[in-house]
Amino acid sequence: MKLVFALGGSVIMPKEGPSLENIKKYAEVFKKIKDLKHDLCIVVGGGYTARNYISIAREFSNEAFCDEIGILSTRMNSMVLISALGDYSIKKVPENFKEAELMLNLNKIVVMGGTHPAHTTDAVAASLAEYIDADLLIIATNVDGVYNKDPNKYNDAKKIKTLTSKELLNITSSSSINAGSSSIVDPLASKIIDRAKLKTIVIKGTPEEILNSLSDRHNGTIILPGED
Repeated sequence: MKLVFALGGSVIMPKEGPSLENIKKYAEVFKKIKDLKHDLCIVVGGGYTARNYISIAREFSNEAFCDEIGILSTRMNSMVLISALGDYSIKKVPENFKEAELMLNLNKIVVMGGTHPAHTTDAVAASLAEYIDADLLIIATNVDGVYNKDPNKYNDAKKIKTLTSKELLNITSSSSINAGSSSIVDPLASKIIDRAKLKTIVIKGTPEEILNSLSDRHNGTIILPGED
């Protein structure tokens, strides 16, 4: 299968800071997936690294400039994962989808970050999945699926096991698009998922769940193409 992962920055680079063991675990699971003969692209988010820098820069500059800081943060995080993947990847972060596709054709794991201002990791991953005609988009985040409302704010939030891309659009329509913002799936990504009719899975971004996402043993949410 041709797979695209949106790997949340806060998953691979937790709040307490970079961890050698954490990076090793993610690198090993992606190597296992590659060894199963899948074509594999990973779009890495900026996470806490980006949000910390953006929170300071926002006091002095506008959102467009903060977006640029976010993009650089995603590429730094990507480089760390690339270094851990060794010969499974090329030591270069592609800056656009055409470059990513060329690297994928070399039978390597492609790891990239942001590409355009105001585009989150989810939106970049969804756009890349559409561009390369991926079989599956996996959004690996710090929440274990899509909920009817924010589970970090509401105790009565309920996880949805399966929904259509049209239903996802309704749930995500009020999410923020500010630089560094974080939501389960952002509005632009939801629109791309719907437009491209991408089969998508949203999972808790642990190494175990990432591996489980390929065999339907995951505990996340499945998003199916909606009817026109």
